[in-house]
Amino acid sequence: MKIVHILSCAPFGGTESQCEWLALALHGAGVAQRIILAGDSERISRLSKAGVDVVEMELKGLLGFLVRRKIEAELGRFAPDIVLSWRPDVSSLVTAGSFAHIGRLPAQFDIKAYHGCTGLLAPSKGRADAAVAAGWAADKIIQLPNLPSPAGPRGDVAPFERRKLFTPATAKIVFSAGRLEKSKSFDVLIDAVARLSGVYLWIAGDGPDRAAFEAHALNRGIKPRVRFLGWQEDLRPYFAASDLFVYPAKQEDLGDAVVEAWQAGVPVIAADSIGPGLLIRHQENGVLVPVGDAVAMADAITWLLGDRRAAKDLGLAGRAAFERDFAHEHVVKRYHDAFAAVCKTPDPPVAPAPSAPAESA
Repeated sequence: MKIVHILSCAPFGGTESQCEWLALALHGAGVAQRIILAGDSERISRLSKAGVDVVEMELKGLLGFLVRRKIEAELGRFAPDIVLSWRPDVSSLVTAGSFAHIGRLPAQFDIKAYHGCTGLLAPSKGRADAAVAAGWAADKIIQLPNLPSPAGPRGDVAPFERRKLFTPATAKIVFSAGRLEKSKSFDVLIDAVARLSGVYLWIAGDGPDRAAFEAHALNRGIKPRVRFLGWQEDLRPYFAASDLFVYPAKQEDLGDAVVEAWQAGVPVIAADSIGPGLLIRHQENGVLVPVGDAVAMADAITWLLGDRRAAKDLGLAGRAAFERDFAHEHVVKRYHDAFAAVCKTPDPPVAPAPSAPAESA
């Protein structure tokens, strides 16, 4: 089995990490791969040092036909069984060949971007359902969860030093992480923490609405207790330093944030959006609160900060759920088996007509 990954990198986001983690995992399993990657020197360096074949190539610009030719030449030299395009903008750059071309679905997509694909990879049921509604046959869609971080649980690392973030040694720390955009509702979390005294909020991530969230913390009068950490590749030191993980997103079809907190063994509170709501069993392996309800979120934080036994039990239950359903080696095997099955398919599936309406999850 030979796989080519094609990825145009954004300044921040989980897609890049997913591509890197999957490539490294499959490399460790002996799968021959090549990654065509643009604009991420640190990631390129990490992959190359690990022994993964990386080709750096500019994938954006007005001369799309030249990019297509370069990609076609690389594919001709490598002769892959599968080409995995990680973003819609690169799916259209792949000329059809003897390989299976699989396009990975983001949260929002125009189905016409995948007219040249022979299959789709959906990291959530919501995205798979949206593709089916847009005209794809369900058996042409591979639905697999995102890979958890291969870094391991928080016990493997030391807690991040509070003094570096000007956080008192005795303060309670609520931690959160994600892309800083309106749909993730970090303003609701800020409102919840504003109702509590002596609680500090650390938020890891970046995105288009970071300045708006920072301004909201200032307007609510708790900017001195809120730390915006920027995008962090390794969240384990922050999990290790925190008392709780709270994920406030009102629109979220994935449960990645919950899974990562479970992996770290940290008790989780989440807004009851689709992704977290499908994972968490309320007060068994986490706590769910109504979407957009800062008062309920503050009450849940108060409860778990004051009841160490309950918080510990939720953390342990979350860790058990991770080991049962999301352990890295298990998810990697599912990807390996799914890709192996694609390679054995005698006739590639037929992509839907490009005139299908756009859908988003």
